[in-house]
Amino acid sequence: MRDRNKILQVAAENLLKKQELEKAIGLFEKLHPADAAEIIGDLPDDFQKMIFETWDIPRAADTFQEMDEQEQMDIVELLSTPLISDILEEMEADDVADLLGAIDKKDAQRILAAMDREDAQEALRLMEHGEDTAGGIMTPEFVALRKDMTAQESIDLLRAKAPGAETIYYVFIVNRDDQLVGVISLRDLIIGQPSRLVEELMNPNVIYVDVDTDQEEVARIMSRYDLLALPVVDREHRLLGVVTIDDVIDVIEEEATEDIYKFSGTLGGEEDISGTSLLRALKVRLPWLLFALLGEAVVVGSISGQFDYVVTELLPTLLVFWTAMTAIGGNMAVQTSTIVIRSLAMGEFDKRALSHRVLREARLGIVVGLISAVSFFLLGLLWKGKVELGMIAALSSIMIVVVAAMLGAFAPLVFKRLGYDPAAASGPFLTLTMDATSISIYMLIALLILR
Repeated sequence: MRDRNKILQVAAENLLKKQELEKAIGLFEKLHPADAAEIIGDLPDDFQKMIFETWDIPRAADTFQEMDEQEQMDIVELLSTPLISDILEEMEADDVADLLGAIDKKDAQRILAAMDREDAQEALRLMEHGEDTAGGIMTPEFVALRKDMTAQESIDLLRAKAPGAETIYYVFIVNRDDQLVGVISLRDLIIGQPSRLVEELMNPNVIYVDVDTDQEEVARIMSRYDLLALPVVDREHRLLGVVTIDDVIDVIEEEATEDIYKFSGTLGGEEDISGTSLLRALKVRLPWLLFALLGEAVVVGSISGQFDYVVTELLPTLLVFWTAMTAIGGNMAVQTSTIVIRSLAMGEFDKRALSHRVLREARLGIVVGLISAVSFFLLGLLWKGKVELGMIAALSSIMIVVVAAMLGAFAPLVFKRLGYDPAAASGPFLTLTMDATSISIYMLIALLILR
């Protein structure tokens, strides 16, 4: 699909260079909005401006909504306020709120002032909630039925209001105070007797979340119960909105990206490095780099200094496997911690899971250590012809791998208990700790065997 879009991008650029704007727009009209968004997002600014100023508003809104946030922000700067407000009025309210919350406040106020009053108020209501909460990602565009309505009255209401709703896979039921009391599927509503009350057909055991629930928890709940939509209520249990599956997919992608950035110790997951200034990049990355650099220099250097005899007398012999020892320990610790961090992020950890994970990683460490020990022993014996070197490498690798597996399993849990983000803290900590531990074990075993 990407290869096809690259070809279409070249074709669109050629048409735009020839001032054949209608043909270019005709090309985009035949594409899915997501594909059109990908192609237009890679075009020069002047071509983007030409397309959105010429395109009909509904189609432009569909494509604009498929673009990522940074591309949307760039296009907002290119277009006039009346045009961008017309486009936003055609979009889902939750997506509008996300964009307006990301751009400059003055620009957001100017756009809101130009929008339809009802659409602007909907966006403002959503912007009142935390960006990473259920209220921040929900949509207020849903259809709710009263429990005292009949099945036929409900179907008539759905016919009238469904075009304006984001999803009607199943419908949520409220009482006269707009409090959530149940849920009903379209199938049950259609096959039910027309005269029966919705209250008699609905399922009162509805799964819901509070408006302040973290978006990660929302994603976990929808994944656990295989939901396509999840109702959001306030403290009085009034139905405020619905989180749909497409919003959750965005959340999962966003949180996964954030955790990857944090685990690497780079940006803390806040934004892509390509969109930041040099000062911003230094600000977010330098602390982690200094932590690793000073830690390696002070901690590892101090440990090496405790083994002056080993370093001065045996360094040429030990240098063969020096880097291999630190590498195998660091890799094992990071692999184990990645699995644990993932389990924590998905809410899959309890006391029983903890003991099972620790035992499993200990067994895995022993098996990997034994395999590594045999490999290093054979390398030391066959490559360098020294039985002692093979023994040192073999015994060290077993101990290092087992320690790394245990440390990788425990470190994220400890950081979680202390209130620190495991994804942000585990990477640099494990790198430094395993380097120091690996060298200490390697040196001690060498000292015991060779001295």
